[in-house]
Amino acid sequence: MAFRFAATRSILLRAAQCPRAALLPTTTSPFLTKAAATAHPFSTTPAAQAKTVKAHRLPAELIPPYPYGERRVYKQSNRGLYGSARIRYGNIVAGRGNKTRRTWRPNVHVKAFYLPALGARIKTRLTLRVLKTIRREGGLEGYLLKNKPARLRELGPGGWNMRWLLMQSQAVQRRFNEERVALGMEPREVEDRDDLIRFALDYATPGNLSARSQETLEELRAAFHSGGGAFVLGPEELGEVEGVEELTDEEEARLLQQLDEADAAEAAAQQETQAQQKQPQV
Repeated sequence: MAFRFAATRSILLRAAQCPRAALLPTTTSPFLTKAAATAHPFSTTPAAQAKTVKAHRLPAELIPPYPYGERRVYKQSNRGLYGSARIRYGNIVAGRGNKTRRTWRPNVHVKAFYLPALGARIKTRLTLRVLKTIRREGGLEGYLLKNKPARLRELGPGGWNMRWLLMQSQAVQRRFNEERVALGMEPREVEDRDDLIRFALDYATPGNLSARSQETLEELRAAFHSGGGAFVLGPEELGEVEGVEELTDEEEARLLQQLDEADAAEAAAQQETQAQQKQPQV
């Protein structure tokens, strides 16, 4: 019934736009009036599509191992951008000196970023301080491609996988070649690795693999078997992020403002403490 209703509506709309429709008697049907008011212009240009990729689903078998190894403490940080955040432990001291043990967990949210070099939206978990750093770097691409050792250690296994996948794109390869030429070095050949990128993105997207990705997978398996290696893609053991609500832009701005206020209050308290310590004791 829904298909017939839509088809009938489309036929009536085209009939109303036909030049011969002026010769036909007019009608005041509310159906035609509403249909003509909600009509959209016809276009053959396909709409731009952007896949939402779960970063923790990227095939780790294709990516070189993280140089610093997986984190053994707070293993949840291996599946997102947590920076140096860890679970902190301490005590709540009451007025009488009674201590109650408690923990402080990192402020973790879910955010999706669009990467033009990959043509996809990367959805990942991250802490609020990492999100603030991403905004300061100008986006997720600038945050992932920074080459300082401290940044590589901060990325963790999850950020390392996203960084490697981003470096396979031709746009990033050209960017690195421009940096090499500026330093007086010879540029490297730009390789076409789009099939590998599409396979990794398709594998990290919920659902079955596309026909193109299945062909790429068979080629990779054949290459590994011919070289005497093994290539197995097993099920991911990392947690899902479907059940966590994505952080909106308004909520992000509010949380970042709260973080700035907390940092300013902490800095003022430290300065006050240092000033009190410098005062001479009578």
